[in-house]
Amino acid sequence: MADGDAQGATHRRQALAITGLLAVTAAWGLTFILVKWTVAEVDVYYFLLLRFTAALLLLAAIFHRRMGRIRGDTVLASLALSALMFTVYTTQTEGLRITTASNSALITGLYMVLIPIFSLIYPGRKPGALAIAGIVVAVPGLWLLTSGSLNGLNSGDLLTLICACACAWHIILTGRFASRHNIIQLVIFQFLFVAVMSGIAMVIKGAAPTSLPPIGWLTVIVTAVFATAMAFTIQTWAQRVIDPTRTGIIFAMEAVFGALFGWWLGGETMAPIAFAGACLMVAGMGISEIRPLAKYAIDKIVG
Repeated sequence: MADGDAQGATHRRQALAITGLLAVTAAWGLTFILVKWTVAEVDVYYFLLLRFTAALLLLAAIFHRRMGRIRGDTVLASLALSALMFTVYTTQTEGLRITTASNSALITGLYMVLIPIFSLIYPGRKPGALAIAGIVVAVPGLWLLTSGSLNGLNSGDLLTLICACACAWHIILTGRFASRHNIIQLVIFQFLFVAVMSGIAMVIKGAAPTSLPPIGWLTVIVTAVFATAMAFTIQTWAQRVIDPTRTGIIFAMEAVFGALFGWWLGGETMAPIAFAGACLMVAGMGISEIRPLAKYAIDKIVG
């Protein structure tokens, strides 16, 4: 009886964890259209300064007791990661000025396909057949998303493609650094450095702090609280309950949520050829992730 109660409690925690991760992923998807609206009225770097400063303060308040002794190599690792994170958010946010929220979400999601390619730089790391198949399917999808012409690939799409590349490298290096450093410090210092970089970029650009419109305040709150600080907290707790494979599969829904919110809230539409490309891109991402999903299912059945 006690074993049954314990098993039931475990299932309830897993269900809550999955629900929390889906909520996080939906929040990330929602930010694409909100950020697009905001940067139409607010300087990109000023917005990023506000977002990461707010997220930094929130995370520092939540995890201040876990900071402990700060190592110099952890700070340097955070600095390297923050350079990539700064590239991710500046290119994505600048790109949203030009391209649609749907395109931004889908192109950003290509980082899942790019990771096995970039990992080739490390000895013994070869992309599997499914990863290659995912690339073969997703790349033509990107071409169709631009209406089957290089002329359809605007500068916002190109910036977002750079974002996807930087995101892939950020994930790869985070995986290599996470086992060697205090994860909380690694993340908090990243937010600190990105906030500083955003402030410096704002000064160099000559932009000045301005009063935010209502949508700007809403976006800062959603991105800093829900899509950054709370997302990290939920993810940290959830991964104590469910394994990384299931977490990664849930996070793959970010691109889908981004496209859906762009259509629902932003009224964005796609030409049939672009929609076909979007379907291929999502399929390519799914193919690249099907092996861990199948392995997890087999393990569950066999176990």
